[in-house]
Amino acid sequence: MHGLSFLTPLDALFALAAALPLAVFLGMERHAGRIRHVLSLPSPRRRTVIPVAIALTVLTSLVAVAAAQPVVVRQKLVDERADAQAFFVFDTSLSMSASGGPRKPSRLERAKQIALRLRSGLPDVPVGIISMTDRSLPNLMPSTDLALFKRTLLQSVAVDRPPPSLVYPGRATTFQALVPLVESHFFSQGVQRRLLVVFTDGESSKISPYLSITLHRRVTPVFVHVWAPGERIYARDGVPDPKYVSDPTSAAALDNVAELTGGRHSFTEDETGSVARTARDEVGYAGTQRHIDAYARVALAPWFVLAGVVPLAFLLWRRNL
Repeated sequence: MHGLSFLTPLDALFALAAALPLAVFLGMERHAGRIRHVLSLPSPRRRTVIPVAIALTVLTSLVAVAAAQPVVVRQKLVDERADAQAFFVFDTSLSMSASGGPRKPSRLERAKQIALRLRSGLPDVPVGIISMTDRSLPNLMPSTDLALFKRTLLQSVAVDRPPPSLVYPGRATTFQALVPLVESHFFSQGVQRRLLVVFTDGESSKISPYLSITLHRRVTPVFVHVWAPGERIYARDGVPDPKYVSDPTSAAALDNVAELTGGRHSFTEDETGSVARTARDEVGYAGTQRHIDAYARVALAPWFVLAGVVPLAFLLWRRNL
């Protein structure tokens, strides 16, 4: 299913600008006609004049349509849960770029691979993506489109994208950034089962008891500890950052966060199966609803601009005759 729409329809009024070059062209033809009459020269045939007027009109119209930004929206029928939604939250602080070696996958890269496996186990649940440091940034609102999820995860989630809102002398990550996920209506209204799967190395600043009050019983957080001992942050030349050392207490700290927010404990990155089962248990199973989902948008403006080359080339060629 396809639909055509315009992002800036009022800009199509630029087509009225076609009157100006047409008026100039007709004025020049009248002036040239008087000169030909004085010099007793033959008048040009209409078939040599009309194509120029048409080319001017077509060129201006194409630019006007391009200015209105036409897009084709591809739509499809989807079946998804209306009672459950989930967000996969990724810690994107600098420490998530740590790895076991210069050419080994970073913590964030490993978190993405785990997330892709978990996402495939929840095909009926709309899942969104959020980046987190000292604030939360939604990269994708909950959707059942697996291809869109993968594309957003691989292209939009990266270390320090965006960077923390402030410069910190110590750790930038804070789990207080999860609070807006509840208080700012990230989840749709009417959703009873709300799941957060948080991928982090657990190296964060201390949390406030307010986090427990805010999240407890309003969302179900599942924490995945993506961390290994001895990991370092490596520069492009392979030299480790001397200022960074892995925190061996991060697992216990993350377990404490999990307990404060209503969970039993955090999971290691090797417990993907347990994470998948816990996530499924929390959202459960229910019937799906079918609706139309706009899942892709194709911009047509560049093609209209490109088409304008044809009448423009004709006018330039006609000018040199």
